[in-house]
This record gives sequence, C-alpha cells and structure tokens, in this order.
Amino acid sequence: MAVFVSGAVLLAMEIIASRIIAPVFGNSIYVWGSLIGAFLGALAVGYVAGGRAADRWPAPAVFAGVIFLAGALVFPIPVVAPSLLSSLSAAELGPRAGPFAASVVLFFLPAAAMGMVSPFAVRLRAHTVATIGNVAGALYALSTLGSIAGTLLASFILLAVWPVRTIVHLLGATLLVLAVLLWFTRRRSVVAGLAAALASLLIGLPVFRVPAGAREGLQYERDTVYHRITINDEGGVRFLKLDNYWQSAQDLGDPRRTVFAYTDYMHLPVVLRPNARRVLMIGLGGATVPARYYDDYPQMRIDVAELDPDVVDAARRYFHAPAGSRLRVATEDGRLFVTRSPDRYDIILLDAYLIDTIPFHLATREFFVAARAHLAPGGVLGSNVIGALAGSRSGLFRAIYKTMASVFPTVYVFPVDWGRFDGPAALRNIILVAADQPRSPRDALLAAVSRARTVPGVTLPRFDEAARDLYDGPIETRDVPVLTDDFAPVDMLIQGR
Repeated sequence: MAVFVSGAVLLAMEIIASRIIAPVFGNSIYVWGSLIGAFLGALAVGYVAGGRAADRWPAPAVFAGVIFLAGALVFPIPVVAPSLLSSLSAAELGPRAGPFAASVVLFFLPAAAMGMVSPFAVRLRAHTVATIGNVAGALYALSTLGSIAGTLLASFILLAVWPVRTIVHLLGATLLVLAVLLWFTRRRSVVAGLAAALASLLIGLPVFRVPAGAREGLQYERDTVYHRITINDEGGVRFLKLDNYWQSAQDLGDPRRTVFAYTDYMHLPVVLRPNARRVLMIGLGGATVPARYYDDYPQMRIDVAELDPDVVDAARRYFHAPAGSRLRVATEDGRLFVTRSPDRYDIILLDAYLIDTIPFHLATREFFVAARAHLAPGGVLGSNVIGALAGSRSGLFRAIYKTMASVFPTVYVFPVDWGRFDGPAALRNIILVAADQPRSPRDALLAAVSRARTVPGVTLPRFDEAARDLYDGPIETRDVPVLTDDFAPVDMLIQGR
C-alpha cells in the first residue's frame, strides 16, 4: 500500500506541477524538461538516501516517518509557490533557468522523500538475500502501477473537478494519513497520536488561514486541463487571461470599442475577400473578434474551433459571445477541426495561443497545406503572430512567414501600430494575410479598403490606418526553418534561441 500510494502521489504531483509553474513561466518544452529533470534527479537522490536510511534504521516507524516527511513537504507547496515564483520571475533568469530553478526549489525535496519509500520498503520486506530480487521487483512494479494510476487520475479527473491548490493539499494529506495509519498498525499509539495531531494541524492550516480575499475586480477564476482562466475588471475594462498572459479585453461601457488593437487588424482579410460568406476562426478567447464579425457582416456564417470548453463558457457568461444560428462553436483542436471539416471557407482566421506562443502544430507547413485545401477559390487566411520583424525576438515570426510563403503565393504583413513602435525589433502583434492570388500593389490594396467599408462592411474606426501599416520591407528568412510537423522549435524561436 505504501509504495503504491507514494508512486501515485509522485506522478500526480509531477502532472500538477506543470499547472503551478505554467502561470508564470508558460507551458513550454523548457517547463516540462525542467520538471522531468528535477523529478528524476530527486528520485535518484531519494533512492540512494532511502537505501542508506533503511540499512541504518530498518524500523517501520522510520519508514512511516519518511512518508510523513514527504507529505509534510508536499502540503505547503501551494502556499509558498506564489511568492517564490514571483521572485524567480522578477529575477529574469531566462526561459530555461527560470522554470528549472522553480522546479528544483518547489519539488526536489518532496520528490526525493517519495523516492526514499521504495528502497526502504524493499529493506523491510525482504527477509533473506535469496528473495530480495523477487521482493524488489514486486514492490517497484507496485510503485510503477501507482504512478500510472496517479498520472491518469490527475490528468483525467482531478484537474477537471478541483483547483490546483486543493489537489496538492489532497496529495500531501494522503501521504500524511498513510503515515499515521502505518504507525497505528504498529501499535505506536503515542507517536501515532502526535503524528495525527500534526497532520490535522497541517491539513487544517489552509482552512483557518486568513483568506487573501478576492482580488479587486476578480470576476472568475478556474483551473482547466489546459490553463488557468482569470477574468478581471480594471478601469471599466474586462480582461481575460489564460495563465499569466492577456488574451482578450472588452470595454464594459462600450463593448464595440477596440481595446487590443490587433483585433482591428484581424478584419484585413475582408479587404481581399469582401464577398465572404463562410468564415472559420481558430481560437475563441473572449470572442471579441467573432462578435465583431457577427455584428458587422450579417451575410457571414461563422464557425469557431476552441480547444477548451471552459473558455467557451467564460466567453458566453462574461463577454456575451453571440449565440445564434450564424455562429457555431466547436470545442475541438483547431487543426483537427480543419482536417475533419467537409466545408470550404472564404476566410480562415488563426488566433490560437497556448500561453505565449502558437501551438506548434498550428504553425507548420502541413497545417497550412490543410488550411489552404479548405479555402474556397480566392479564399484568404489571416494569422495573429506575436513577434518582431527583425532582431533577436523575430525568429518565430520569420519562420511562420517563411512557412506560409512556402504554401501560399502571396503573404501580406501588417505590423500592428507600425508607426507607433520603435522600429522592426520591437515586440508586437503582427497580422499575416495569405492568399492564393497575385500580390496587389499598396495603392490597389488601400483602394480596396474603401470598398470593404460598403454596407454591409467594416465599421472599425481605425481600419484605414490598419491597412496603411502594410509592411513592404525585406524579411530575412535564410536563418530560420520552414516549420514542419517533424521540426517546429517554436519555443526556442519565440525566445530568440
């Protein structure tokens, strides 16, 4: 029981750990690499320490103490994590060192304590050298089965029903209770009683702790299987955050007013396809772009593919996403939706972000080939990319531009607020518009803007200004790859590595 439960808690903790670190450091390959490395390193240390402790103190009470220690180290993680992660983020250690330091500081000691359990159990269970192999094999098999159970339990059930803080407290409490039960079974009533009292105190601390109180303006907060959703009202504006990154904003007094400028630029595909009837949007967020399309273009039918059903629910409840026969929302991965859809679209818009970068499978040549196959003749694709036109932080934009240009004969580049930023190296939203038609000269494109304003047409006040931000300068692509399903290092490109 002890090795099974500790194995389950260990792997459940590793899964949950990503949700603790992601709001600050993202959900990149660096985060997962840091977590896996920290947990494996801790297990190596725990195996050695557990073996030595078992040889020196081969007593069931010490074994229970190890489990109790592990629970005591796990339980307070949600309490100390916010301030610790904030400090590490402020230290600006970088995209690799930051999450690795957080992983080690938060999880190394509890994981090492759990690593001590299996070798200690082998020492207590094996009575002769002749049977030690069989005992070790059976106990490590039980630990692995527990790990499988913990992984599936955390991934499929716990994250869907409880907040991360509650889950971590539950995992710590499980180990504490297990240790107390082991002591009771050995009739060490005094020790067990003290342990039970201490366990009760630790478990009760979050209940009796003075609540921090809801942050001013907080309307909604929920951990989902993909990220943490936060909706906050500040200065008359409602903001949607996924983990630690802003996604959407809506003026509560004037819902049609543009808050994030890039959303205006997402209407630029209408210039190239003014008679569009079918539109697909990948990524919903707070539904600010779909809502404006829905209001401005009554002739359009809009499909939206949004991965997270909780984001859909939040958009409807807090951002009043349109509900009507002209707008259909599918809770499905955007690429999967595209490949399965029997429809062809006049416009496909891509605004799907996972933390601070585009999910790699929505940025590859294979995806753009599939998207083009689902465009009607003369259809266009628009994509929101956060990056720079040049410099150390331009790698992701330039790679996506190169990849789109390998599929579409024409790709227009619209840096958001081009005239207001300090040159091409500044980080900004960049809207790419890809078409299978020949490139239009700047004057012809700007002339098409006025035609796009005809009724029913674009009503955005700054739309003409957005179109004038068309970038005609050179874009260097020789040092970046065409992104493919086989090679798409988007995490490294966004960090300029």
